[in-house]
Amino acid sequence: MATSLYPAPLMVSPTIINLHDLPKQDKPKSNFLSCPRSKPAFPQEFLRDSSPDDSDGADSDSTDGSSDATSLTGDSEGTSRTDDSDHDEDTTVTAPPAFDLRSMILSGLCPSTPGALKTIPTMVLYDDRGLQIYDEITNLEEYYLFQEEIQILERDADKIADHIPDNSVVVELGAGSLRKTVLLLQALERKRRNIRYYALDLMLDELTKSLKSLGEFNNVKTAGLWGTYDQGLAFVSSFGSDVPKTLLWLGSSIGNIDREEAKKFMASYRKTLNVGDNWLIGIDRRNDPQEITLAYNDPKGVTRDFIMNGLDHINTILNQNFIDRNKFRYFARYNVEVGRHEAYYQVTEAHELVYRDPMVDQPEIRVQLEKDEIINVEYSYKWSLEESRGLFDETEFTRIGQWTSSSQRYDLHLVRKTPFYLDSAGLKPCPTQAEWKELWKAWDLITMHMIQHPTMLLEKPIALRHPFLFYLGHIPVFMDTQLSRVINENFTEPAYFNIIFERGIDPDVDDPTKCHSHSMVPDTWPEIDSIIDFRDRARTRLLNVLDDREKYPMTRRLARVLFMAFEHETMHLETLIYMMVQSPNTLPPPSLTVPWDTRLNTPGSPSEAPPASWISVEPSKLDKNILTLGHDDSEAKDLDEKKEDFESEFGWDNEHPLVTPRTVPSSYKIQSRQVTNSEYLTYLQATDQLNNKDCIPASWLMRQELGTTTTVDAIKGVKTVYGPVPLWISGEWPVSCSNLQASGYAGWVSKRSGQTHDLPTEHELSIAFRWKQSTVPKSGLENYGFRQWHPCLDESSARKIRVGKTDQDTTDTISDLSGPGGLWDWTSTPFAPLVDRDEFETSRLYPGYSSDFFDEKHMVVLGGSWATHPRVAERRSFRNWYQANYPFVFAGFRLVQRC
Repeated sequence: MATSLYPAPLMVSPTIINLHDLPKQDKPKSNFLSCPRSKPAFPQEFLRDSSPDDSDGADSDSTDGSSDATSLTGDSEGTSRTDDSDHDEDTTVTAPPAFDLRSMILSGLCPSTPGALKTIPTMVLYDDRGLQIYDEITNLEEYYLFQEEIQILERDADKIADHIPDNSVVVELGAGSLRKTVLLLQALERKRRNIRYYALDLMLDELTKSLKSLGEFNNVKTAGLWGTYDQGLAFVSSFGSDVPKTLLWLGSSIGNIDREEAKKFMASYRKTLNVGDNWLIGIDRRNDPQEITLAYNDPKGVTRDFIMNGLDHINTILNQNFIDRNKFRYFARYNVEVGRHEAYYQVTEAHELVYRDPMVDQPEIRVQLEKDEIINVEYSYKWSLEESRGLFDETEFTRIGQWTSSSQRYDLHLVRKTPFYLDSAGLKPCPTQAEWKELWKAWDLITMHMIQHPTMLLEKPIALRHPFLFYLGHIPVFMDTQLSRVINENFTEPAYFNIIFERGIDPDVDDPTKCHSHSMVPDTWPEIDSIIDFRDRARTRLLNVLDDREKYPMTRRLARVLFMAFEHETMHLETLIYMMVQSPNTLPPPSLTVPWDTRLNTPGSPSEAPPASWISVEPSKLDKNILTLGHDDSEAKDLDEKKEDFESEFGWDNEHPLVTPRTVPSSYKIQSRQVTNSEYLTYLQATDQLNNKDCIPASWLMRQELGTTTTVDAIKGVKTVYGPVPLWISGEWPVSCSNLQASGYAGWVSKRSGQTHDLPTEHELSIAFRWKQSTVPKSGLENYGFRQWHPCLDESSARKIRVGKTDQDTTDTISDLSGPGGLWDWTSTPFAPLVDRDEFETSRLYPGYSSDFFDEKHMVVLGGSWATHPRVAERRSFRNWYQANYPFVFAGFRLVQRC
């Protein structure tokens, strides 16, 4: 008989861990930083079976998955439960968590600042009666938050579960009823993930009841954590770095604290997480004020009853008739400017509250209340998408997924702690020390961990490039050379590194004997240890320059050199990555899992993205600024500027000047997304070219020699740093190919449709990107800056799926344009100056950067790939270029139709 994947009713009492019983030395301090990160800090004696209701017949010897204490301790070594004397003690949880509601109530009603707003803690709302009423609220049509989070999880729980690795610990902060959580746990069970799930809550009875409602699973083991957020923080930090963790923070609980507190809260938890750990956060948007008002003040008065019941609970907490609810009414409003709903008790008649502590001989506490005075009991902050993105940026969490309700009022965001965090654009032109250090984290991860030493260092996976080792020397040498020249100091020793590492090669693909000027290629490359030593000393020197403004006053020329060195390193980081995917020896980024692991062994047809739509662009109707190319940044003026004038945007010589081309494109339509692997495969099959090596993208790994088969089985998968990913997963990704291969596809589409389809010109693509940037806020899901370590289903298509947009919906606007990100976009424009050749201002600092490639063989690419730094991907003036027949770059394409 097949085993059911769905939980059976739980017939025993759930395991409850009393976080109040932690050893004193392991309790978190107020700064959240005192708990160890190594071995779990929760010995067996802190696992207590709570038995508030003996009628369930809880059996202490039960070995069912839900009450197996030994599997829930967080001990990765699987410590077994022992029968020592500790287990003869009373195992009923009795001590409450450290949380003094009485003091909070009294201090809130007696603010230290005269005239300040009085407050009552929100927790008074959640006694047994309050929880019953809250359950009624969640069933109200007006209270959309609960229902829309349910909707998302019913629809997308399996996709979310794809991001939670096997053998993970899942901790839910403020668990509540678990009616939504069970949907995610069921998805994890369907995928047969071995999961230890912990529900954290302050309310013991509710926690026990909720855990019982989950039932039993085969693979998911459940337990409760009775304690505060602070104590939960200590619990999370107790797991070793080898245990993957996912936090759940559902129900828009983030709205219970203000925006600054939310940042501090997330930052504190981030310090307890390891690289690769996730956090799923539910957030209610800044929706229509009327809808928000109704959600918190429904016509039936259920929410009113919920709030007013809190006054009765206060009397229970204080154990006396302290407050008369008949002298108050519920007052609610939505503060549009602040973006929060505000719930108050409003005084209906002036009176005095008197508290007498029967246990302490102290004066009475008297609180004077004026008629119409309001006392705050709850704030519910709402977050726009831009505010959410800013929150994740400031706390350095990388957002890897977003699932939105069909009404687009509510979102589940999945964020991850990544090994480095590359700041977005909008920063100052001169990179800061913090930016340099994050970039070096990325560089070192890739060059010191993903490239295997020493076996890969001299490997040349692309014959047209130097071996990997060259780039490890090239980056610090270029930086040191440029810096030495501008501050007028000697090169860092050994100076001969400058001779062999200063400039790399980009030979002609058709005739590799033809190449621009470059550094001498030695017979034997230096030892890696000497290169690493040089790198470290060069970095220290750069940091000293940034630190010592007295010795090295910042000028525009120095700031430009620092900018150039920074972006030069980011560009070669991408070069290294596209070389590495061509090598079978590359190691994946450590601790970063992929969402497709459970699908690798379930072959199927190539996956397909929703059909691309066509977005109409009428340049004559757009703002003139959108029609421009480049920007104004004359390097020659650096020496004429005042030393403090280094705040305006930098760029490379080919980006200067700002121009409006004489001929503005006529109206055209551009595809909303790039052509996918599946679509390119269809073209090869239709034209019988699956065995033509000139048409096969270098991004594909073939199973056997070409010419032996013309079926899809010949393709092993798309090359990634994780290895080849089969087309039943990667078919929906944009195809990475050469410009010539892209042009071949365009010709086939034109012939088949009877309408001309081309690659866009640089100007056409630039207009589309600038138009989008000027009208559509960043989503934070753009696939650049290593948000994902591979191309993926583009954001415009993913958004269609999330909001239920059909293929027949042709109302796409510029907001549906994908990119930049994922892959660069090929254009049909040869790389050349934006002005006449004789007017072009060649860089004095790097003379051959652009001019060596004005050869009609290199074509402009715009946008950025998943491995492009945000500084580059978000600067619309940036222009990149590659030879039309160069197949290795992370570049895809989309088509245009000209009207």
